[in-house]
Amino acid sequence: MAPVDSPDQDKLSYDDLSRLCAELQDRVTRGISTQQQLISIKNELDEELNRFKIIQDFSKEGLFQDSIEGFATVATEYFIQAFQQPHCLFAECRDDGALQVIGQFGFNNSVIPSVLPLASEDLPKREGFLLGEHPAFKAKLAFLQLEDALVAPMYRPDNSFYGLVVSGQQKADQRFYDPINPKDRHAFTVMATKASYLMYNFRTNELLKQEIRERRRMEQMLEAKANDLLRSNAELEQFAYVVSHDLKAPLRNVQGFADLLRRDQSGISPVSREYINMIWEEVKRFSDIIDALLRYARVSTSSIQDMKEVDFQQLVYKIEGQLSLTLQQRKAQLKYQNLPTVQANYRQMQQLLQNLIINAIKFTPEGRMPFIHLEAEPTQNGYRFAVKDNGIGLRSADQKRIFGLFQRADREQQFEGNGLGLSICKKIVEQHKGKIWVESVGPGEGSTFFFTLPSRQSEE
Repeated sequence: MAPVDSPDQDKLSYDDLSRLCAELQDRVTRGISTQQQLISIKNELDEELNRFKIIQDFSKEGLFQDSIEGFATVATEYFIQAFQQPHCLFAECRDDGALQVIGQFGFNNSVIPSVLPLASEDLPKREGFLLGEHPAFKAKLAFLQLEDALVAPMYRPDNSFYGLVVSGQQKADQRFYDPINPKDRHAFTVMATKASYLMYNFRTNELLKQEIRERRRMEQMLEAKANDLLRSNAELEQFAYVVSHDLKAPLRNVQGFADLLRRDQSGISPVSREYINMIWEEVKRFSDIIDALLRYARVSTSSIQDMKEVDFQQLVYKIEGQLSLTLQQRKAQLKYQNLPTVQANYRQMQQLLQNLIINAIKFTPEGRMPFIHLEAEPTQNGYRFAVKDNGIGLRSADQKRIFGLFQRADREQQFEGNGLGLSICKKIVEQHKGKIWVESVGPGEGSTFFFTLPSRQSEE
């Protein structure tokens, strides 16, 4: 039979109980410590989440300020709210490098200059820091009377210095506020970076708004000038009609009487007949000049409604038919192929090409068969046309002058003309937003007239 254990054998000794109590107390102590650590971590997380929410709210409100001063005021209020400090100053770096104070809060008893006596090289760090840890920098901000503060520089996206934000407490505030936590430097830097980003966006938007306002003002000015130009062109065309009628009426009378005198040969000496012929020729030339001026005045700014797709191959074919008699009489050759289709004013394009082709024929010396070659090549925005001839050629000094009103090259004086044909060509091309010029090796070497046209005419 097995022996029965006595009750005393299950009892723990005093030492065992003491050890168990010590272990239990240690576990309770560690549990309380862990709980306190968890509470502390939770409080820190809550504080960080609260700051994150404040930064998010600042981002939203900061975007919709009407002025940089309003933005800076909002920024200082949010920095104070996020870091629980009673004073805050916001400064922006101007183009000349000066730190301009654009916002402040809580410095009622301090005299703060509008420009801080600081430069970017005075900053001890590129990230946030405690003012109390840098006595030399603190001395430069002595007028703020801060015992300690969080300080962070701000930078543009290109990494250039953009400003400064300071938030802290004066000596009198230390009775009511906890000391600044060095751990807050990182969060302060993050918020300063956000402020810098928002301020940069604000300034960029401000410049864009200013540019838009300036562009609108310029558009209004251009619209007004365009209206004035249209009105002026209409008045000019009307004036040209009136002048043409009023001038040509007496000219027709003079020409008519001179014609009668030319037919009546009785009692008129040879010298008088020569004078009468000269009068008739001059009157005719004057009448031709008036007609040319009228054509020049009619080349007004074309509206979009006047534009259509012009097939230059078919257009030159039509002009060739119209000038067939002149081409046959001078035994002239007109070569062209693969010409493009361009949006333009059909009537003006016909006038332009006809003038250039007739000029090429007219300014080819007698005894030489005129040869005119017309071609076009594509450019970045349209086409460059070339009308090449084997005529009298031009000196370099005449190559720009001949496009002016009544301007002719010296050698052209022996040929008929009034110096308005190329002026009309220039006006037509420029109204189609193109350019016209001439190139020539020299007298007797022929000329090539170039002009450019865009593929399509804009509505501006």
